[in-house]
Amino acid sequence: MGDFIAKYGIFAGIGVPLVLAILAFVGRHVRRKHPTPSMMPTWLFGSGSHQSQPLPVHPLDVEVIPLWFEVWLNQQIPDVRVYLQVVNYLSREAKLNEVTATYCHINEGLPLENIPAGEYRIPPRRSHLIMCRRTLLDAEAKALSALPWRDRFEAGLNVRVRGAARRKVIALDPGGFAVRGWITGLPSHPSLRRAPPS
Repeated sequence: MGDFIAKYGIFAGIGVPLVLAILAFVGRHVRRKHPTPSMMPTWLFGSGSHQSQPLPVHPLDVEVIPLWFEVWLNQQIPDVRVYLQVVNYLSREAKLNEVTATYCHINEGLPLENIPAGEYRIPPRRSHLIMCRRTLLDAEAKALSALPWRDRFEAGLNVRVRGAARRKVIALDPGGFAVRGWITGLPSHPSLRRAPPS
């Protein structure tokens, strides 16, 4: 067969179009044998209207939007700060008795846990900037000090919010956030590695 093709040059000049046509034919044949739900007759699903209806969307009561984080190593007591925007979509005041960054893992450093904020009251349909803050443990400060300097760092973040709006309980545990921030006072900063002028 190969000699026949080589002798008569069947694929000369038409090789690519012919291969594409064969692939398209095979694709159509496979789709006929294994149809996707969108290609199947509507009687298989009952009424066809169920297919096109979107899933119901439940409006949010309160939302947490991560903004940035800061680590301060070059002060007398090193600390970490996580900034959040908490939005109250309700038509009544939200009284938050806990807002905590439960987990903040900066690049390859140690995960920082339980960074608390105070209590907050957020008026109806308003938002509030909230800072979670705590002192760094010696081991945490040491591990973060060993990180190579970067212009900006990234962290994985989880948050816990507890409170109430009248009789409505507010209990949020959003997680999996990616947030950017800064570490100030890293020993690996380029300005600290320059040789002093002679």
